[in-house]
Amino acid sequence: MGNAKTASLKNQAGGLDDITRMDYQLLFDRTPVGIYVVQAGRFHYVNPALGQILGRLPKTVHSQPLSSFIHPDDRVVAEDCRRRRDRETWSIRFQTRMIQADGKPVAVEVVESLFNDGSRVDHSDGPAFVGVVIDMTDRGQADKEARQRLNFEQLLANLSARFVNLPGDQIDGQIDASLKSLVEFLGNDRSTLVEVEGDDEHVMITHSFAVPGCQPFPIGPFPVARLPWFINEFLSGRDVFVRVIPDDLPPEATDERKYCREHGIQSNVTVPLKAGGELLGGLTFAFIRNQCEWPSEIIVRLGLIGEVFANALLRRRTEQALQKAIEEKNRLRRQLEQENLYLREQVILKHQHGRIVGHSDAITRVLADVERVATTDAPVLLTGETGTGKELLAQSIHELSNRKDRPMIVVNCASLPATLVESELFGRTAGAYTGAASAQVGRFELADGSTLFLDEIGEFPLELQAKLLRVLQDGHFERLGAAKTISVDVRIVAATNRDLEAAMSENRFRADLYHRLNVFPIRVPPLRDRRDDIPPLTWAFVEAFGRRMGKSIQCIPRKTMQQLQDYGWPGNVRELSNTIERAMILTGGDTLHIEIPAMSRDGSASHKTLKEVEREQILRVLAETGWRIRGTGGAAARLDVKPTTLEARMARLGITRPNRS
Repeated sequence: MGNAKTASLKNQAGGLDDITRMDYQLLFDRTPVGIYVVQAGRFHYVNPALGQILGRLPKTVHSQPLSSFIHPDDRVVAEDCRRRRDRETWSIRFQTRMIQADGKPVAVEVVESLFNDGSRVDHSDGPAFVGVVIDMTDRGQADKEARQRLNFEQLLANLSARFVNLPGDQIDGQIDASLKSLVEFLGNDRSTLVEVEGDDEHVMITHSFAVPGCQPFPIGPFPVARLPWFINEFLSGRDVFVRVIPDDLPPEATDERKYCREHGIQSNVTVPLKAGGELLGGLTFAFIRNQCEWPSEIIVRLGLIGEVFANALLRRRTEQALQKAIEEKNRLRRQLEQENLYLREQVILKHQHGRIVGHSDAITRVLADVERVATTDAPVLLTGETGTGKELLAQSIHELSNRKDRPMIVVNCASLPATLVESELFGRTAGAYTGAASAQVGRFELADGSTLFLDEIGEFPLELQAKLLRVLQDGHFERLGAAKTISVDVRIVAATNRDLEAAMSENRFRADLYHRLNVFPIRVPPLRDRRDDIPPLTWAFVEAFGRRMGKSIQCIPRKTMQQLQDYGWPGNVRELSNTIERAMILTGGDTLHIEIPAMSRDGSASHKTLKEVEREQILRVLAETGWRIRGTGGAAARLDVKPTTLEARMARLGITRPNRS
């Protein structure tokens, strides 16, 4: 059995010189790693991959000693490995250096195994071994590239972190520091940031860093005409990289060729800076002391760096534009203050507001708020002095809402006795209390699907405010004397001339109810704050009372109208209406003469009755006419009444002519 195996191995060994006829030929020749077959220390086969590692043709290596291709310093170690292989495992793995044809060493890893079934064979030529040779240079290059990628990712992360949440006024300083970091990482000589600012004839050099011995690019505008091909290329949004200058420059780049020669630029690349679809500038890297191949992987990496710079530039420009807008607004405000002018908000109203008269800024802003809130179901709280027209505004809110097809229900909280407020609002059952002979539907039920206007809400009883709050919150309540819960869909508009916040501090008004009502507050201005509306309001009242009284007023003296505008109107529009009505009663012709109450512009008044005002007016006119009642220029004509009417009023008011002295 042993002799047969020995003969088999001998036949194999004898055939090693003609290994090309073996089945292993096709596999070994196509293997990308180096493979050899060695016997008695000499090569009997070398595949093309190993020949490439050694820098030799495989046939020139055939029959040469393997040891002659091992670096002299590594031969002893390699032989020790082989002896240990022969004694122990018949297979070894070791790292060594092989000598190339030009004498240069190349680091390799060798795996060598017995070239048969693994049995030890006693033969005069010795056993055959197959070796696999791996070029460690490729692995080292891969490791180097991996380290470079890792270092780049760390650089990119550091650059990005520099600009995160950085105030706009600090971005320029970080750009300078980042350009320095890029030069140190890439090994180039100069890095420059170019910005595009809408000038077709110039680009702006804003930042530049250069290593010692090289000059940074001058900061400031740079004419496009000096480097037209180069600048127009990056303005079109393309990467511009020139590995060898001037050889790689296109024929049309004559200005660039001259410029680079004058400034010693040997290689250059520029990546565009884009953000939000807008070209903001470019990032330029120049080699001055030597050239650079600019591999495509580096170009891709520079594009990623460009995104960091582009986002920083975009944020800086956005903040600068905002700051500029703020400064311009402040400048205009100061200018207007110096010129004693006032900016007036122009509000365009979409609707006519019925009986609400006026075009002043104050009332226009109120009506604009009415239009904004009307189409919602939000509660509205109208505040303002007595007589300012809060109920008219509530009606306007209702008429502009989607509830306008049903009538608005009005409740004056001040006019209801405290004992009847609950039954009036929430209803009652028959026998709910003494005297309640029949059931009654409350105002909330009547307002279901409509609007409920709670006037003088500040007078609402404290003990019922919790029940009112519940209705406002979830639309549920019970009639007085009933256990059944009623659900309603009611929109609340409330009004008051009271200071509800003061009432809260005095525990007269619930804070939670106030905040529920105060979802959309509207302050109704007093008439003294909208004096421009007094003329149209006056004429509106004149026309209304004229139709009712059958009178036609054609003229109101200019002086009278000015007096109306100068008066303080503590009773606001209601007082103006009463004053015009009284004047209409006293007027007999087509010119309206109005007796203005004795009151200052700010509304501080001596409170006089209508009889006192009328008596003072007649006495004043009589004094001016020398107590002449009849005839042209007489008191009756001045007051636009008949003489008999004037005499009757004088008798009623106890007016008699004083004795002549």
